[in-house]
Amino acid sequence: MAHLEEKAELISVTNDEPDTLSAFLNLGRDYLSNLPPDEHERFLQSILARQGEPDRWLLLLRYGNEYIGFVHMKIDRDERPGWGFILEFYIVPTKRRSGWGRRLFNFVVKILRARGVKNIWLLTTPEPEQFWHALGFKETSKIQNGQKVMVITT
Repeated sequence: MAHLEEKAELISVTNDEPDTLSAFLNLGRDYLSNLPPDEHERFLQSILARQGEPDRWLLLLRYGNEYIGFVHMKIDRDERPGWGFILEFYIVPTKRRSGWGRRLFNFVVKILRARGVKNIWLLTTPEPEQFWHALGFKETSKIQNGQKVMVITT
């Protein structure tokens, strides 16, 4: 696993880098493929519009010359001040069940811990719930926007 992590890297998505911007939009369209095209474009643009805010990251996971996932996260200032909040998390389907999601989550933990964050929360739907449980997330019995709230202390 360490060997793969050494070759994997996180790339920040910014509006002034056309290659990473294009890679994010392509991954994002796949991630949101269950939504009508106009809705997912609007949602993806809203994510891009928030980049540059303090303590917020949109990062692509690249392995070799292939972008295989992304994470959109921030340090929460509203609902759970000082907690990490994973807003979006995606690994391309062909790379799932081979440890890439765990690797991406480990990168998230490193970034947040470096900023003093020990607790992370997210909203999940039933499909990825088992993945989050496998990482150690616990259900809170709270529902927000129709999704379960899950938390972990790292």
